[in-house]
Amino acid sequence: MCYTFCMRFFKYTVVFTPESDEPDVYNVSVPAFPEICTFGTSYEEAKFMAQDALELVILSRLEDGEEISSDKKPKKMPINAKVEEIFISVSHQVTASPAKHVKTAIFQSA
Repeated sequence: MCYTFCMRFFKYTVVFTPESDEPDVYNVSVPAFPEICTFGTSYEEAKFMAQDALELVILSRLEDGEEISSDKKPKKMPINAKVEEIFISVSHQVTASPAKHVKTAIFQSA
């Protein structure tokens, strides 16, 4: 079995929307990954949660061999929302083993 470690870098646009009835709480959305829905009880925590969610989604897709979405800009901006580009790096392990249909050849010298 062969193991290779890969480091990949990504940049995604993230929208931080302040919660109207709770001061300092920000909801987080990522237009490129609609499944990401998180929040933070401060802007800094919301940024950390966004980065963590992005890393987990991308790593999961890489491990499952799924496509990684390209960055997307928001179509509509909620009132008072902040937009920021977040850079992340993901390190993952790629494993390979010989295909089952390949037979091992043994060569002997005369």
